[in-house]
Amino acid sequence: MRNVNRSVQARHLVVACLVTFALGFAQVEACSIERVGTTEMLKERGHFLAPVIINEKSQIQFLVDTGAERSSIDASVAAQLELPDRGGHRRRRIGTDGRSGRAYSDVTVRHLTLAGVEHSDFAMAVGDMVGGAGGLRGVIGADLMARYDVEFDYPNKRLNLYQVKDCESSADFKPWPQPYDIVALKMDRNTLSLPVFFDGKSLELALDTGAGSTKITMGAAAKLGLDVEQLKTEAPRTISHGSSGVPMANFARRFDKIQIGQSTYGNIEIKVSEIDVKPYDGLLGLDFLGSRKIWVSYATRQLLVGRATR
Repeated sequence: MRNVNRSVQARHLVVACLVTFALGFAQVEACSIERVGTTEMLKERGHFLAPVIINEKSQIQFLVDTGAERSSIDASVAAQLELPDRGGHRRRRIGTDGRSGRAYSDVTVRHLTLAGVEHSDFAMAVGDMVGGAGGLRGVIGADLMARYDVEFDYPNKRLNLYQVKDCESSADFKPWPQPYDIVALKMDRNTLSLPVFFDGKSLELALDTGAGSTKITMGAAAKLGLDVEQLKTEAPRTISHGSSGVPMANFARRFDKIQIGQSTYGNIEIKVSEIDVKPYDGLLGLDFLGSRKIWVSYATRQLLVGRATR
């Protein structure tokens, strides 16, 4: 009888250990979503800017741009702030017009603070922005944003940064209580892209919160079976400027149906542009994104798009 009791006790101990291990494993693997920073955004000339504090004293409005692979600062601003040159390889910024600007070495920002979160010894590219058409002083790009999940609350002009851990499954990752659509994202060198369907035909567009409007390239228009030369002759024409300031022609084309994830938009005008954004077919901009709340999840490679309230 004593041996039987010992056997039963041993089985109970094994079961208890397995339960404890399973609970401990579940705790380690639990999906964690924690807000670590927040700031207001300023809407200026159709773009959304956020305040960035440089070296604990200078506050500058930077464009928050998922389409920029690297963060950058205007050359004149970098000189004014006396940011130290990192030396080494001199880089040229390539604009959406395909043109390269002057070559500059990177600079070091000893302390850069965005949304209350500080980053030390942060390397930034340098370029000519103030003199260009956009008049920008700086850009926060994916090299910084990809460290977080980023919530763009455009209706309330607010930017929130989150740390997301162990959210491998879409079923576990539920950051919002309100209804939203989910779109899977691809990521290549911190650039996010997604499929967008134009009258049933798919193009791969870069997710670009720095673009005021959605544009597709001339090559993408040809992929859709459009007559590009006829479009240039007959379609309404506008001029925009790339980041290097070079003018680019855009031709309006109306589509019966555009689908992004589960959402469908009807009778939408899109610009067919002279932009050069290889290997992508174009840019998904603020004309689709800027009127609602979106969550850009670098951790799970998903785009959450809040549904419009009725």
